[in-house]
Amino acid sequence: DSYAVPIIVASDWHAEERVDSSTINGLNEFGLEIAERRAGFFFSNSLRLVRMFNQDVKIDTIVLALLGDFVTNYLHDENRETNLLGPSEALVFVKDLLCSGIKFLLENSNYKLVIPCCYGNHGRLTQKMRHGNIKSTSLELLIYKWLFDYFRDESRVQFDIAGGQMLVADIVGRRIRFHHGDLIRYQGGVGGITIPLNKAIAQLNKAVQVKLDVIGHWHQFLFGRNYLVNGSLIGYNAFAQYIKADFEEPQQVMIVVDRDRGVSFVGPIILNEIQRQPIDYVYRPFMS
Repeated sequence: DSYAVPIIVASDWHAEERVDSSTINGLNEFGLEIAERRAGFFFSNSLRLVRMFNQDVKIDTIVLALLGDFVTNYLHDENRETNLLGPSEALVFVKDLLCSGIKFLLENSNYKLVIPCCYGNHGRLTQKMRHGNIKSTSLELLIYKWLFDYFRDESRVQFDIAGGQMLVADIVGRRIRFHHGDLIRYQGGVGGITIPLNKAIAQLNKAVQVKLDVIGHWHQFLFGRNYLVNGSLIGYNAFAQYIKADFEEPQQVMIVVDRDRGVSFVGPIILNEIQRQPIDYVYRPFMS
């Protein structure tokens, strides 16, 4: 009788941005072909994980949370010099990646898809972030609306496009709040973003009480009692090196919310081919 809903989180792809490996000591490289390949592994490896859990738990619905910053845009001056696509081309590129991935999930499974959509801070049309009209000033609304129109007649797909900064969903009896995560203010200090994140959640919970906040923005995989922070598809870059951010491999995150136990699994979605190697075990006889 067990039942669960997996949530796969997609955010911070920065799909048109270029990462030159020579600027970060060979730690990472990123371009359009790499973005396309990692996006493909995101969807295929997500489905592999869901199928693995579905062997023991009933699963009929996947939540695919789209939490923004799929494009880098011209947010900083150097992006005009280094981005591999202009903003409008980048939107079309990301739309194609997401559309292809959603079609893959539909064609290779019988799962229903619920897709909450939130806006990042990079895709904005204004110099500073807007709050009361974030929807009308975000380029990512175009991506979400294109996807909604494409899958309009697909009965297994349900979109929920945010009217503001965040969405709250009831998933198997547990309230979960989705947002990009840029409302967290962190200026350095012991504990990383965990202290300001917990303070922000406590304030938000005074208005709407939830069990879990699911965010992106910080390009690092973190899980706590009441929060989940997603990694990034682009991975480590020169800006991350400049601000002395923790190094992290490109990854996205999946959680499984069990009807009876709450969050029963949290883990990374690997964005490259999974290699299966035998255990390197050397027999050593007992020596008295």
